[in-house]
Amino acid sequence: MLLYAAFLLSPTLIQGPLLLFTGLMIVVITFSSVELALYLLILSTLLSPEITFGGASKAEVAAGLVNTNESRGLTVRLDDIMLTLICFTWMFRMAIQNQLGIIKYTPINQAAWYYWLACAFTTLIAFFAGKVGLYGLFFVVKYLEYFVLFYIVVNHLHDEAIIKRFLIMMIFTCLIASLIGILQIPGGERVSAPFEGSEGEPNTFGGYLMFMFSIVLGIFLHTKDTKQRLLLLTCLLTILVPFVFTESRSSYLSFIVSMVFFLFFSQRKTLLIVCFLGGIALAPIVLPQNVINRVMFTFNQAEQEGQLAVGNLKVDTSTTERLRAWEDVMTKNFPQNPIFGVGITGGKFLDAQYPRVLLETGIVGMVLFVWFLRRIWVLLRKSSASLKDPVLRGVALGALCGYAGLLVHAIGANTFIIVRIMEPFMIILGLVLAMRLLEQEKSNDEKKQAERQAKIDAKHELALQENALKA
Repeated sequence: MLLYAAFLLSPTLIQGPLLLFTGLMIVVITFSSVELALYLLILSTLLSPEITFGGASKAEVAAGLVNTNESRGLTVRLDDIMLTLICFTWMFRMAIQNQLGIIKYTPINQAAWYYWLACAFTTLIAFFAGKVGLYGLFFVVKYLEYFVLFYIVVNHLHDEAIIKRFLIMMIFTCLIASLIGILQIPGGERVSAPFEGSEGEPNTFGGYLMFMFSIVLGIFLHTKDTKQRLLLLTCLLTILVPFVFTESRSSYLSFIVSMVFFLFFSQRKTLLIVCFLGGIALAPIVLPQNVINRVMFTFNQAEQEGQLAVGNLKVDTSTTERLRAWEDVMTKNFPQNPIFGVGITGGKFLDAQYPRVLLETGIVGMVLFVWFLRRIWVLLRKSSASLKDPVLRGVALGALCGYAGLLVHAIGANTFIIVRIMEPFMIILGLVLAMRLLEQEKSNDEKKQAERQAKIDAKHELALQENALKA
């Protein structure tokens, strides 16, 4: 704690000792208790400081010289370090215990690993060709860590109570981050995640809050206890306030999509429709003017050179840049390397997931990425329909609808790369699958028990019949 406090006061001076001490502690904790290490990782996801190595200066950014991923430098957060050390320590621990071969099969195994191999393959080719530096390899390792984190959760959670404790920890972390976000509102700036330095990322924070709001809403819709519902309603309102003040249009759109999918898949449609209609009616009264201006700015920005027109409407310069980035990838960059792409971070910086995947991994990587996304959708859809525990079924429904929102959020952000979205997402995905596997194991055990009992009863009945015949 002293090192952490010292970092907040003097980050440059203390960052070396802090990183070393943190790393050693994480290794020790992971070896002794994977569960405790995951608790700390969940807390650090939104509540950890960041350190940036290299990259362009603010003057270079303002001058428009930042046009590649590497020119933005390498930003390292405490949760990045924890994720890396936990994953590699877990794999080392499994190896020395000869347990690497008993990792559970999951429905996303093949898609996840094939997509990661495509990323690794194209990046290594670009690396040896001198087109990608170590920065790209760091990203490839980060992708691997997301998948390993998912496997850690699935393979180490074998108890319903533990699964629910992890869920409580995730909601608690979200509430702390939300309260810190609320404290930022009087400053007048867009709300972003805690400890993000001088330049926050409201779009990232908005995507995270949208997903966690969906999780809590899913639980709320499946909970019958009045006290729990009031508590969950308080959580929803607490998350919603900073979400609105992120002023992230991608997040707003993803939120709408998530709510639409709740209407499709939830059994509480009447309640949802009433709430949505009430929200729409109150929005013009409740929403602050700066939020309304932010949304309307998309189409009513003062005319500037280079603005694109969508129909009869001209969109703002920020949206124009994103649309032009998509156009450049499809018409200029992608045709130059259509099969395997330019490697991770080998192209210009794109703040949009889908064109970035296409640019960096080509048509091969894009197909595998879509396959991976589809397998996640199928997993969540089946889980939301099959889980028996009402709380976890609500989590699965919330994850499904929140995932639909993230798919839209990825149009204007690198959603499935960002650690502050992917860590919670992969943990939730692991919790849902762990509970599903646990219920399947219980069901199989009950069937086996019933079969054994049936055999015993049959033998007993046969013995009674034989005794009757003898008599």
